[in-house]
Amino acid sequence: MIVFKYFKNFLRVHFKSLIKKDSLISKEYISNFLPEKSIIVEAGAHVGLDTIEMAKAFPKARIFAFEPVPNIFEQLKKNTLRYKNITCVQLGLSDKNGFSNIFVSSGASDGSSSLLKPKEHLKLHPKVKFDNSIKIETITLDSWIKKNNIEKIDFLWLDLQGMEYKVLKKSEKLLKSVKGIFAEVSLVENYSGGVLYDKLKDFLIKNNFVVDKEEIIWEDGGNVLFLKK
Repeated sequence: MIVFKYFKNFLRVHFKSLIKKDSLISKEYISNFLPEKSIIVEAGAHVGLDTIEMAKAFPKARIFAFEPVPNIFEQLKKNTLRYKNITCVQLGLSDKNGFSNIFVSSGASDGSSSLLKPKEHLKLHPKVKFDNSIKIETITLDSWIKKNNIEKIDFLWLDLQGMEYKVLKKSEKLLKSVKGIFAEVSLVENYSGGVLYDKLKDFLIKNNFVVDKEEIIWEDGGNVLFLKK
């Protein structure tokens, strides 16, 4: 029973990486473009798999890991407890401050929750369910850095299930200091109102970013690394 319980917990913690986090854009590669003492914001941290990798790749960085879903957040805190350069933040990054409903994923993945209502995701990933929604606190990046007296952010790691564009659009002033952005991108409207990759790319190009690495690794999207010119 003890072995089974351990194996069950292992699958729960690592399942998201098996289905989504198979990008070849390594943290070590990204470290070539950032200051040693970077300030990093990871939004959609889930249980901390990428968070821990970043803590190891950027040992002198300050990493703020955002995860709004309560039970997932508790796992994130537990998994990252030993890393002193990680601060866990139980907020959802959004284009507005206040409270919003988040559609909580379950079934085949508990890592697909979104502030946007699931759309094509239901057809393309039928084993992922969205049977529940909860109210969470949301904040914009500009409001968060002002509230916490943070002057700049060097790097953004965004896994926001369709909210990437809306969050960045509301933070154009902040983008002037950002040196790199890793973003999950969509080729179809997986979530209602979610912006597709071309529009996100055009927006970032207008804000002096270029596409450094582009990996379309799923039928509905992939990961892209944007760097400041």
